[in-house]
Amino acid sequence: MDSLAVFSSRYAGSIDYYAAMYRYGRVAVDLTEHYDKRNKSLNRVCIVGPNGEQSLSVPLCKPNRDMKVRQIAISEHANWRHTHWGALFSAYGRTPFFEYFADDLKAIFEDKEIQTVAEFNLKLHEAIVEFLDLPIETIVIRDKADLTNVEIKAEFRDVNRDALADFRIEKEYYQIWSEKLGFCPNLSILDLLCNLGREAVYYIADLEK
Repeated sequence: MDSLAVFSSRYAGSIDYYAAMYRYGRVAVDLTEHYDKRNKSLNRVCIVGPNGEQSLSVPLCKPNRDMKVRQIAISEHANWRHTHWGALFSAYGRTPFFEYFADDLKAIFEDKEIQTVAEFNLKLHEAIVEFLDLPIETIVIRDKADLTNVEIKAEFRDVNRDALADFRIEKEYYQIWSEKLGFCPNLSILDLLCNLGREAVYYIADLEK
C-alpha cells in the first residue's frame, strides 16, 4: 500500500508548505477539494519587493463552493499575467538566482493554454521542484478513486489551518530587501528560490536538525 501526505493546491506555496513536502517526500496534491473562498492560498501568493510584502491573486471565473478545485477556471481579467510577472520581476529581478529561473517561470505565466488555477499551480510546482532538485514525488488526485489503496500519513489540506505550524522555520536567510525592510518570514517558496537558489534545499532541510 502506498503511503503519502496530502496537500491542497497552492499558488507557489509558502516555505513551510515545501518544508512539509520535503519531510514526507512522497506527496499528493488534492484537486477534488471543494472551493472555499476562505482558503486564499489557492490563487494568492505572498512575495516581498522594494515596497514591502505584496499579495498577488489570480482572478477566477465565478467559482462557487459546489465546484472542485480542478474545475475552477482562470479569468483573464485585468491582464493579471503581465501584472504578476511585472511584480515578480520588480521584487526579484536583482536577486542572485532570478535569471536562472526567469525564462521557465515567465513561460508559465504567459501560457494562456493553462486555463485552470489547478493546472497553473501544478506547472509552477513542477518547475520549482525541478529547479531546486527537491526530493519530492508528487501524485495528483483528480478523482477520489486515486486514493484507493493509499495510506494517508499526514494531511495538510487548507481546511486544517494549523497543520503547517510545526514546519515553520524561524531562521533568517538572505533577502535582497532585508536591509531596507528587515527580514520577512514564510513568504512564497519563490522568495527562497530567488535569493538562495539551489541552496534553498539546505534551508528547508535544516528544520530536521
